[in-house]
Amino acid sequence: MINTNTYFGVDGSLTLSDPDGIEADAFSEFFGESGAVARVTDVSLAVSTQVHTFYELGNHLPTELRAGNIAISGVVGRAYVNGALLRMMLGQYVVGEESPGLKIPSFNMKLILDNLLPAGDEGNSILTVYGVIFDNWQWNLPEADFALERLTFKARRLAVVDTQVSA
Repeated sequence: MINTNTYFGVDGSLTLSDPDGIEADAFSEFFGESGAVARVTDVSLAVSTQVHTFYELGNHLPTELRAGNIAISGVVGRAYVNGALLRMMLGQYVVGEESPGLKIPSFNMKLILDNLLPAGDEGNSILTVYGVIFDNWQWNLPEADFALERLTFKARRLAVVDTQVSA
């Protein structure tokens, strides 16, 4: 049986793992051993495929559609806790001005959706986004609300695992 559960934002969690370009000690200092990103407020993921159309002379409808490049991107927002996500974007440039060679940190991101139906499952749907690199960071400090940060990212590929839900 397919997974037919509906989800709310509170049903999901976000974890980061397998960092490349940042020290493991610095990573675990900000995110702990689990890599969980606390107080996530907004996560979106978009996949777009370029589709090339070929029209033969005299036809109004395309005679062939071909898939082109695939782009994976998204947004992560959370209540501002510390500079951990900014450090994931800038790597060693957060603590120093210049260093030999620009190595932008990349990592894997897991979006785990679980509304506890059935109870005790790890997650009914797990989206793993591989090779994530943050490319834009924004910090908002409203007058009468929580300080929020918002980051956009690009990724190499993704995988989806849907756990079968019994009837």
